[in-house]
Amino acid sequence: MRIAFTSLAYPELTLGEVLERVRRFGYDGLELRVADDGQHLRPIYPVPKPELELIKSSGVKLSDLAGYASFSMPDDKERARNEEVLRTLILIARELGAPGVRVYGGRVIDDVDKAARRIVDSLNRLVKFANDNGVLILMETHDDWVRVVNLGKLMKDLDEDVGILLDFANVVAAGENLDAVLELVKGRIRHVHVKNFKRIGGKIRYTRPDDPEGLVPIKKVVDYLRNIGYNGYLSVEWEKKWHPELEPGDEILPLYLRYLRGLLA
Repeated sequence: MRIAFTSLAYPELTLGEVLERVRRFGYDGLELRVADDGQHLRPIYPVPKPELELIKSSGVKLSDLAGYASFSMPDDKERARNEEVLRTLILIARELGAPGVRVYGGRVIDDVDKAARRIVDSLNRLVKFANDNGVLILMETHDDWVRVVNLGKLMKDLDEDVGILLDFANVVAAGENLDAVLELVKGRIRHVHVKNFKRIGGKIRYTRPDDPEGLVPIKKVVDYLRNIGYNGYLSVEWEKKWHPELEPGDEILPLYLRYLRGLLA
């Protein structure tokens, strides 16, 4: 397994500075966030020349692109817009040599079965385009799709070429049965997010990987992934952008790297 981190850890840095951290710390790759706010790349194809040259010249491998397309909404026009966003992200991934694109199912607004059907329809419609461009679609266990019963509704009809991005901390945070989720998605895991959290006053607080108060069984999941032959990326998702009170990435990311290298040794 290889180890990456998401650029979500560095809202205060430029793309060039983030790429430098990958090399300095010794990570194997970068999960590059692609969003309209420009942190750390906008969803524009072709990729603007300065950013393209910066990434290519850095020598940093991209584990995937962290996009924000989602497909559960009942509004057909909005879902079609998100499909176009995903097409753009796939083309960007091909240009940058990133093997996959993260997508969300999205929150259930009306009915789980209907939402699952919409997600399946959109992703199955785009999977050939992704395959033709040598890029994987990676649907994250996020929002309402961390729950076994909901995820099962997706998995039974989702094209087998759509991979799962396993964020097992999200599953734990939702109070869901992690073993059941792992069993459901084990043959489809193509990318993994790693983070730890504890609860303070009933609220989630992200923390270092070896925190004795941490509630996420990182070692257990890494051992499980090794046992099933997973050989993709473990991507540390330090959510500094959404939680500015968190410790700086420069402090935390080397700790996660050392911890994960120890587990993989």
